[in-house]
Amino acid sequence: MATVSGVVPRVAHDVARALRDSGVDRVFLITGGDLWLWRALRDHGIEMCLARSEAASVVMADAYARVTGKPAVVYGQWGPGAANVAAALADARWAHSPLVALTSTVSTRVEYKYEYQELDQPPMFQSVTKWQARVTRADRAGELVAQALRIAGAGAPGPVHIDIPCDLLAAEAAPSDNLAAEAEPSHADATYAPIRRPTPPAPSAAAVADIADRLARSLRPVLLAGNGVLTADAAEDLTRLAETVGVPVLTTLGGKGSIAENHPLSVGVAGRYASKVANEIAREADFVLAIGTDLGGLATDTYTLPSSDADVVQVDVAAEHIGRTRTVGAGVVADAGELCRALAVALPSESGNRAHHTWRESVRSRCAAWQEAFHAVAHRPAAGHVRPEAVVAILRELADDRDLLVADTGFMGAWGGALFPVHAPGRTFLRAAGTLGWAFPAVLGAQLAAGAERRAFALVGDGGFGYHVGDLETALRLDIPAVTIVLNNASLAYEHVGFKHALGGEPVSEVCDFLDVDHAKVAAAYGVFAARVDSADAFRSALEKAIATARPALIDVVVSKERVAPVTTFDTRLVRDV
Repeated sequence: MATVSGVVPRVAHDVARALRDSGVDRVFLITGGDLWLWRALRDHGIEMCLARSEAASVVMADAYARVTGKPAVVYGQWGPGAANVAAALADARWAHSPLVALTSTVSTRVEYKYEYQELDQPPMFQSVTKWQARVTRADRAGELVAQALRIAGAGAPGPVHIDIPCDLLAAEAAPSDNLAAEAEPSHADATYAPIRRPTPPAPSAAAVADIADRLARSLRPVLLAGNGVLTADAAEDLTRLAETVGVPVLTTLGGKGSIAENHPLSVGVAGRYASKVANEIAREADFVLAIGTDLGGLATDTYTLPSSDADVVQVDVAAEHIGRTRTVGAGVVADAGELCRALAVALPSESGNRAHHTWRESVRSRCAAWQEAFHAVAHRPAAGHVRPEAVVAILRELADDRDLLVADTGFMGAWGGALFPVHAPGRTFLRAAGTLGWAFPAVLGAQLAAGAERRAFALVGDGGFGYHVGDLETALRLDIPAVTIVLNNASLAYEHVGFKHALGGEPVSEVCDFLDVDHAKVAAAYGVFAARVDSADAFRSALEKAIATARPALIDVVVSKERVAPVTTFDTRLVRDV
C-alpha cells in the first residue's frame, strides 16, 4: 500500500476494497485529480478503463453491466466531470441498468466558497438515479460504496450515485469519535460481503391459478417478454414455459433475446420498432401475459398494443410498474424466472387445446411468409449503396450465435431490433434506450464483458458515430476487438424521412444533412482495420476480413437516406416492405 511520510490514505483504499469485495473488476473513467483513488484501485487489482470522455465511460460501463448482469462502476471528478456523468446516465436509467456513478466533490475545507469547478451535484443526478448518498465521514465510505452496489442491482435495477469529498479520499486513518467506538470493527479489518441477490419474489398460488384460467379461456394468447426476463436471467425459463403451453412469444425491444428468434414459437419484436407481422399478431391477441415489461410507449407502439379489448396480465418485480400505462386484467408482483417456472409446472400441456393449436399454426405460417419477404428485400439489387436489410442479413450469416449486436437508437435500433434474429436465448442484443451515439462506446464495453470467445458488433449511423469518434483510440489502446458497422447516409435520416413523409414537404436540410465523410479513412488514421463499401458483396468481404483480424475494426457502409427502417412512425403514409 502506497504511503507518503507514513500517512495511509484511508478512504481511497476503503473504496477500492469495497469494490473488490463486491465483485467489481473494472472501473470506467476519465481521470481527474483524485490520484489516491487510482493508486488504491491498482493496489486492489481493479482494472481502470480510461475512455476519452465521461459520456463514453458511462456508456461503456452501462453495456458492461447489461452483458454481465452485475453492477458496474463509472467515475467522474467534481464539477464538469460529475455533470457529464449525470448527463450520460439517462440511457442506463431507461434500460434499468445497474450502474454506480462514483463522483468526487470539492474538499470539505472549501465547500460553499466558490471553489474552482464547484457544483451542487446531487440535484443533477436526481432524475437519472434511483438512490443517492454522500459520504460525510471517513469511516463510512467503504460501507456506503458497498451499499450503493447492492442497491443498483436490487429489485428493478438502475443507476445510483455516491458523492465523496476529495479530501476524504486522501484522509488518514483515525480513531472513531463515537462513544461506542470499541464496539465498532476497526477500519483496517473492514471487509464487505459479496453482493448476493435476495430471494426473488415468487407468484402466489392464486395468481398462478388465475393466469391458468385466463389462458384456458383465451383463443389467441401470446407471451410478451420484456427486459425483466433478461435481467432475471430467465430466457430459458420463458422458452420452457412457451414450449409447455404452446403459446407464441413476442418481445419488446429491451426483451429481445428472451427466446431464440429462430425458435418455432418466436414472433419477434413488437412495438414502435417492429416487423409488420409482429405488430399484426400483437393486435389480434385476446390474452397477453406481459412478463418483465413496463408497457411503455416504445414497447406498445404508443400505447396501442395490446388491443384495448385484450385481457392483459402484467408481471413485474416492482409493483409500481404495474398498470401505470394501461388498465390490466390482473397484476402480479413476481420475478420473471419465478413466474415462468411456476406456470410451467402448473399449466397443462398445449396438446389438448384446439383453438390454441389453430392460432399457433396461423402465427407460424405468417411469420414464415414474412421471413421470405424479408430475404427477398435483402437480396434486391441496389446501385451505389447497400440496403440495410442486406447488411443485417449478411451479419446474421457471418456472426456466431453467441456474438453480440449493439444497436444505436432511431433507425439503427429498428434495423437491428426488428430484422436481426438472435439465435441464442439471453442477452446477445443490446440497444440504446434513447440516446443517439450510444452504440459505439457501448460495443467497447460489451466486448470487454463478452471476453475473447465472442465478438461484439455495433450498428450505428454516421450521425451517432460522430459523438464518440475519439474512442477509436480507446479501442486500440485497450485492444478491444469490436467491429463497428457505420450505416453512412451523410444525414440524420429519421428527420429527413420525417420531413418528406410525416410533414409532406421538403426536408430542412440544414438540420438533417452532413458532409459525406469517409469514416473508414478516419478509422484507418487511428490504426483501426477499416473499409468503405457501397455494395453487398463488398460488405460481405469486408466483414469477413474484420472478423478474421480479431482487432478493432470499422466498416463504413454507404446507404441511402431515403430507405425507411421498420418503424411504425410513417405507417399511415408509406407501405412498408417488411
